[in-house]
Amino acid sequence: MNAIVILGDEHERIEMELSELDFIIASDMINYSNLVHTFWKICELWEAHEKLEEELFAVMKSEGFEIPIEAILLEHKDLREHVKRIGDAINSGSDAQVRKALADDMRVFVDVVRKHMEDEDDILSGVLESEFSDEGRKEISRIVLKARK
Repeated sequence: MNAIVILGDEHERIEMELSELDFIIASDMINYSNLVHTFWKICELWEAHEKLEEELFAVMKSEGFEIPIEAILLEHKDLREHVKRIGDAINSGSDAQVRKALADDMRVFVDVVRKHMEDEDDILSGVLESEFSDEGRKEISRIVLKARK
């Protein structure tokens, strides 16, 4: 089970939703059902992805790979704050609040998630699973199997 391939597959699924959010942000008319569906879908994907990568990166760091875990965790925290503001705006029922959240928080959320995935891809591009110890490979398999359930 190649964790790097799995993270890459998750990145592709997340990017599909980010592209839809780009379309929503750029639209003059807000299709609220599409916005809500897409936003909660990306939140679901992103939350699962955060948990998976935090566990995988901890194993990678213990195996001697240079992973900026603290920076990643701070970025995750910042993204959760944007998600909360977007959710609050959607739940407010105020068109003005939603438009402001789309222009401000959603734009930042989309851009930061994209950059985050690009940075991960850069980090992972030089990582070969064969470089892990047997224990490291077993731990990665356990983490990935748990995430797939």
